[in-house]
Amino acid sequence: MQRKEADTNMAKKKSIEHKLLDFFSSYLLCIICLVLLGLLVWFSTLEMQDIGLSKALEKYYSHKQIIVIPELNGGKSTYLPLPGAYWVCCVLFVNMVLGGILRLRKSWRNAGVVLSHFGIVALLVVGFVDHHRSIHAKMEVFQGATYNYATKFDYTSIEVSEFKENGEKKPPYVIKHDMIVDLKDKMRRFTFKDLPFDLEVRHFRENVVVLDAAKKVREKKSGEIIDGFFLHPFKPNPDKDNMDYFNYGCYVLIKPKNGEPNRKLLLARSMGFPQTFSVGGKLYGVEMPNEIWNMPFSVELINSVGEYYPGTRRPSKFQSTIAWTGEEDGMERVQTIKMNHPMRYKGFALYQANWNEPVNGLEFSGFEIVKNPADQWPLVCLVISSIGLIFHFALKLSHYLERETRNEKGEKVANEQES
Repeated sequence: MQRKEADTNMAKKKSIEHKLLDFFSSYLLCIICLVLLGLLVWFSTLEMQDIGLSKALEKYYSHKQIIVIPELNGGKSTYLPLPGAYWVCCVLFVNMVLGGILRLRKSWRNAGVVLSHFGIVALLVVGFVDHHRSIHAKMEVFQGATYNYATKFDYTSIEVSEFKENGEKKPPYVIKHDMIVDLKDKMRRFTFKDLPFDLEVRHFRENVVVLDAAKKVREKKSGEIIDGFFLHPFKPNPDKDNMDYFNYGCYVLIKPKNGEPNRKLLLARSMGFPQTFSVGGKLYGVEMPNEIWNMPFSVELINSVGEYYPGTRRPSKFQSTIAWTGEEDGMERVQTIKMNHPMRYKGFALYQANWNEPVNGLEFSGFEIVKNPADQWPLVCLVISSIGLIFHFALKLSHYLERETRNEKGEKVANEQES
């Protein structure tokens, strides 16, 4: 009796497993994923006109966004919760692997279908590589100047500079993002050969605000109060916060080599200016801008053009004409950058990201620069899927023609016998 009950429980367990396997490999789940992706692409395209390219990508396609609520017409909520596109693609990946490759009957007749499904799975893998391995940066250019650098979105740095007597900054010493990103609960000391002090960095945080201790009560999770201010961590909401970057922050300790007293400072990207101090009678500054990324090309803005929606201040279309020069060949080229028409050079892609009206008579344009290790892989994936589909349809056409030929021969024989 106990054995029969055990067999029954095993059968039920298998039945549940099989049902789950059937669901995750079903056409129904595939259709649901494709419909959701179509809606997400549509809503993100519409909302991109209000919030810009980078914020739309972060909101709809980031792995951090599990649920997305589209907002249209200047921020009016649609009250339609949708799953984030990243997670829809994860489910579609599982569906394609199970239903389109593993469970599909293997024969030479289905070779084209398997190959086309493999191309789609590879395309999803490319998307994951792009999401986690590509580097994004922003280049803001004004007319009349040449730019050969950008600032990385998700990377910060610490720059230490000496000031000349006329107040001009000398070229800075740079501590890069990778050297400080792990210092949440640790400290690291940096020594500069040509500077009369060392720098200790501690309590690195991804997102902080600088608060006035006279107006805000310091909480347990807040940082130390220095010169009447402290750093307080917060969790940003990409749907509401007007952010293109992380608001990094940390504490630093200046340790002069000549025996002068140490000096504590707090740093945050949101400050936008250096914290100054003196050592040996000379003035120095330390600040926390986003990490500078030198480009293998230079860009000069010729003109930028934008149009607003009638009766609003929201740009409906913007494009820029630039003159750019590659460092390898030194050849100057003129190109117009607009939506989905980027400039490409040596693995870099420069996209039109935003636009503003002229400032003090100077035209302005904002570009997003992307370095993607899988930049050309989508083309290979599409070629693979296309070959699979062509082979499959050619095979179907061959079978159809062969069947029609047999039918015609059969009818001819039958007519001859009747006559």
